[in-house]
Amino acid sequence: MIDQSHPMWNHINASLKGKVDILAKNPYRFYIGPNVWAFRNSRIKILEDYLKEANALEDYKLCQKIKEVRTFLGFINKHKTNRDYVFILETEQTMWDVDVRYYLKKEDNILKLYSTKDTNKEFHDCEASLKINDYLTKKDIVELLENYFYKWQTYGGLPRFREEGLLDEKEFYAIIDIIKEKRDYQRKLLSYFLKTEPNKLKFNPRVAKVEDNYILFGMSKHYGTLSLSKKLL
Repeated sequence: MIDQSHPMWNHINASLKGKVDILAKNPYRFYIGPNVWAFRNSRIKILEDYLKEANALEDYKLCQKIKEVRTFLGFINKHKTNRDYVFILETEQTMWDVDVRYYLKKEDNILKLYSTKDTNKEFHDCEASLKINDYLTKKDIVELLENYFYKWQTYGGLPRFREEGLLDEKEFYAIIDIIKEKRDYQRKLLSYFLKTEPNKLKFNPRVAKVEDNYILFGMSKHYGTLSLSKKLL
């Protein structure tokens, strides 16, 4: 019996959608057979073949996902693309009752985050971006959206999922869960300083990341990142 403990089997045995999701993560190696892999500059052709399969299956939702992944990888690997943006996802802004679509638009060597609303189709600059490089992955996009939603939740609340693009519903709600956890620890952090060092509250301590045993935060006085044990909170 073949030992399938090697990570390559996760690629080989994945469903068609699973393979597309793996490619969206831009791994260094994408296995197409036992000990046979495709490097990053050859994956557009693989996605073209997957698009044909999805069309034959009449899975048009997957077809759209493949097109978004193909464009995203095209940006990273400097392939010619037929458009300059990638559709990320659509959300419902609960506070304002509008649907918002998010895009990454290529501008020189930068992918800038833009949004459109169902009430206004013009692109709105979200003032968030990623620099294009060989190692850019979907994880970077997830972190970009996480920071954006976390920043704007005060004004618009947390959104709800509406439509899949490069990111799916599961990935979207993973972002929301992280934001809720950060929000919870933000309250605990402020409470901790109020009890122990209230003079530091004037420096606006803000949670940046929650790890297994620590929270990472920053203050306007400090240019780096500070850490605090969860046990202290």
